[in-house]
Amino acid sequence: MNIKAKKNYGSWPSKLSAKTLASSGHRFGHLTLADNKVYWLESLPEEGGRVVIFCGGLEQEAKVITPDGFSVRTRVHEYGGADFSVLGDKIIFSNDEDQRLYLQVGQSKPTAITPEPRFKHADRYADLAISDKAQWLICVRERHFEDANPLNVKNDLVRVPLDGSEAVESLVSGADFYSYPRLSPNGKKLTWTSWNHPNMPWDQTSLWTADIDEKGDITNVTSILDNENESIYQPAWCPDGELHFVSDRSGWWNIYSFRDQVLNAITPTDAEFGYPQWQFGTSSYAFIDANTLFAAFVQDGREHLCLVEPQKGHITPLDLPYCSYQGGLYFHDQHLYFIASTETSAPAVIAWSLSSNEATVISKQEPATLDVDDISKAEAISFKTSDDRTSHAFFYQASSGEFEGLDNEKPPLIVMSHGGPTAATSAQFSSAIQYWTSRGFAVVDVNYGGSTGFGREYRDRLRGQWGVVDVDDCVNAANYLVDRGSVDGNRLAIRGGSAGGYTTYTALTNHSIFSAGVSRYGVADLTCLVKESHKFEVRYLDSIIGPWPEAEDVYFSRSPINHADKISCPVLLLQGDEDAVVPPAQSIAMADALNDNQIPHALIMLQGEQHGFRKSENICFALEAELNFYCKVFSINPADELPELTLKHSHKL
Repeated sequence: MNIKAKKNYGSWPSKLSAKTLASSGHRFGHLTLADNKVYWLESLPEEGGRVVIFCGGLEQEAKVITPDGFSVRTRVHEYGGADFSVLGDKIIFSNDEDQRLYLQVGQSKPTAITPEPRFKHADRYADLAISDKAQWLICVRERHFEDANPLNVKNDLVRVPLDGSEAVESLVSGADFYSYPRLSPNGKKLTWTSWNHPNMPWDQTSLWTADIDEKGDITNVTSILDNENESIYQPAWCPDGELHFVSDRSGWWNIYSFRDQVLNAITPTDAEFGYPQWQFGTSSYAFIDANTLFAAFVQDGREHLCLVEPQKGHITPLDLPYCSYQGGLYFHDQHLYFIASTETSAPAVIAWSLSSNEATVISKQEPATLDVDDISKAEAISFKTSDDRTSHAFFYQASSGEFEGLDNEKPPLIVMSHGGPTAATSAQFSSAIQYWTSRGFAVVDVNYGGSTGFGREYRDRLRGQWGVVDVDDCVNAANYLVDRGSVDGNRLAIRGGSAGGYTTYTALTNHSIFSAGVSRYGVADLTCLVKESHKFEVRYLDSIIGPWPEAEDVYFSRSPINHADKISCPVLLLQGDEDAVVPPAQSIAMADALNDNQIPHALIMLQGEQHGFRKSENICFALEAELNFYCKVFSINPADELPELTLKHSHKL
């Protein structure tokens, strides 16, 4: 029996250092298949966040195929996704530096196939569908203009020839946004989705088809579905040419088929078979044949994989150890390929055999250096919140194989509010959470009202209520854990990034239960955000705050910057100096307000970082600064040697 040493919560030595977490955490991205090989993206923090394509397979060791000097990333919608596509030995990808599309044949040097932009990042491309003879591709284009007005940015579907002529031609235009251009198996049909301001893709989208010939010219453009408050996601053609897609018309994102004007529910159940479309290219289902498919779904906040047999009416959950599926599902030669993680292991590229029911790891993130006994597993909790409703979260106890807290001591709690806000957190292994729990902090990761994974009604709780519902749920999650005796009610912190940073600020201005707050590139001023945002999100606040400028008074009253005098606890602000989504001015303004009110705080501006930190040295520095911050506020003697953190007005701690 292992006897654990007693040590104050928050002061435990951990095997997971900030440096290890920052340098070994290659993030996986878009995944696809071609010629029995699997291709995926990985970001390399040790190379400044450069993103490269890897290729591997069941009998092929994973290797980088992106040459030095290129980083694979599209900036369409700023969040990108579906940055590359493969057909045979041809790889077409978007290069981050100039946002042009490049053709790479085998190991040859990539060559540009789209024109040089009028100015940097003027033309951007994403979501590529290559014709079966590799003569051309269809994709989403986003065109920016020198006036920098997001409402003047133009999106369309274009045809790009692969012969190097750079003769890009617009095929479909008129809507504000497009996604999921997909060619049918016989190459004669094209489908796609579109939507218009002020909708976001999880609010309302339209489904279209058209005939397409060998030259890539389209005719007979047909509207398939265009209903108010119906979100359509991931159209795809099954092997016999029947159109499938995900829709939330039932209140849940379910899979449907459409043939001869007949709509069929394939997965009629209270579960989510779709995800919020923050990035291009996500896929939640894959065809085995015309009558069978695999699908990933979320139920009660947890992800599962199932086998769907529409003709039999069967939906059979699969007994697999994974709790999160990301990057897409693809089936080939009796194997299902996906990126997944468990509660105790980081994401990996997996090939799962249908015949043997065994999984082969093609590539995995470097081990997090934690033993199984050190890892804190997610406990799904539900708790009462405002208006007698129930909300959800994952709770992680402080956990170590070697240490435990002192008698009669309870751990400090870090309340995490995810970004989006139309997004969700999951139970998957997260080294960013284990960094805290392995040191003796408890963590609660909140799926506040408005989160995805619980149906449309839950998602719509945030309509007109951002800064209210999310904040109440974070506060009530903390109160629930205090009341049941799991955490120290006098040592509560709240932290979040982007939209989660806004929730953090707003919680601190409206509630006094938190002793510390950490914002990572958080929103402080909604009025500035709506005026400075990029095209994809410039009307997002219409639905979760109110239409601008009609609801200007709501924007003012919900902006934490206008109530900074109500913040009474220390705050740490972490910000990238090149952030185009939440500009640095937001963090600077909040820091100035805290300074005027003599609140202990620190603003750390990370050089060369955008919306989210990608460089290993900055990821490490931000983590250690946050740990140092909590230790100062909660009077904890850290086991780590930490860089100096200077808090203005620290004498008031």
